[in-house]
Amino acid sequence: MLKLNMKPTGWFQIGWSAEIAPGQAVPLRYFAHDLVAFRNGAGRLSVLDAHCKHLGAHLGHGGKVRGDCILCPYHGWAWREDGSNADIPYQDKPTGAKLRRWTTIERHGLIFLWHDPSGEGPRDGWELPDLFADFPESLADEADYYPCYPQAVVDRPGEHIHPQLMMENTADSVHFVFTHGAPEYPQLTDCRIEGNRLHSTMAFKSPKTGKFALFNRGIKPNVGLSFTFFDGDNVHYRLILTATPIDDETAHFRVSYFLPRDPASPDMMPLRLRDFAAHAAELFEEDARIWRHQIFVQRPVYAQQDIKGYTMLRSWSERFYEGESGTSPTPFVETL
Repeated sequence: MLKLNMKPTGWFQIGWSAEIAPGQAVPLRYFAHDLVAFRNGAGRLSVLDAHCKHLGAHLGHGGKVRGDCILCPYHGWAWREDGSNADIPYQDKPTGAKLRRWTTIERHGLIFLWHDPSGEGPRDGWELPDLFADFPESLADEADYYPCYPQAVVDRPGEHIHPQLMMENTADSVHFVFTHGAPEYPQLTDCRIEGNRLHSTMAFKSPKTGKFALFNRGIKPNVGLSFTFFDGDNVHYRLILTATPIDDETAHFRVSYFLPRDPASPDMMPLRLRDFAAHAAELFEEDARIWRHQIFVQRPVYAQQDIKGYTMLRSWSERFYEGESGTSPTPFVETL
């Protein structure tokens, strides 16, 4: 049984890289922690606990970046990228105080933060996938795709939805017909656990030929994060879906689409792709309008075809909820 809470272990998106410029400080809040993200002049990103150890001012609201430090807007205390106190402008020596530094990785134009309820750093075997190198069916060069931000993203902060609901789509082929209007029921042709990752493939048949014509391949490194590749007849794009807890009541959902560059327009996304990207928000809404009113059933009454996929998905998910069950924006019940 899943011990659902809003503090799972793993990597979680906290923004897009282009949202934070060199020399800029930005306030964030995730996992019920106030954080500050800032870049030094060379563009290197740091994320620290947000409140100055002196008198508690929030470094993300008015804090200034100077060199490799962020300065408190209240009394000018300087804090290094590693969180250590570098300077007090009206005192000869800094203190030995240190703010917590959070581990981050920037990949594909997204910023990912490592969260572990115990406070420990990233674990071996829990590495982030590569959206272009980790799909052996079709390896690709990221340079052959348009950047996702800002034209091809969905940004939904403050959703009262548990991230687990997003992950449940991995095993749910039937909803593509009723929720997304697919003409045929796709088949879950592959669902397996490799190391810490869940791999899945959903295959869609062509109504004309009756043969598989579109494949939805997914790699899930942890709850709240899904790397997906759609490949088929006249369809080829990749996306990253993320759901990051803000606190016990809300989560931040994002979708980042990577669309293939058109050789005729390598620097500017053509109109047909801009139209597709503009429709991405509605694609998210088709799921979200269900999730917002859904409850999580611990022991569902499955249809026969659900059993294998859902059993594997939920067994895989258990490892990420290391604490006790907690408050959740999505009510959960043992059974109906």
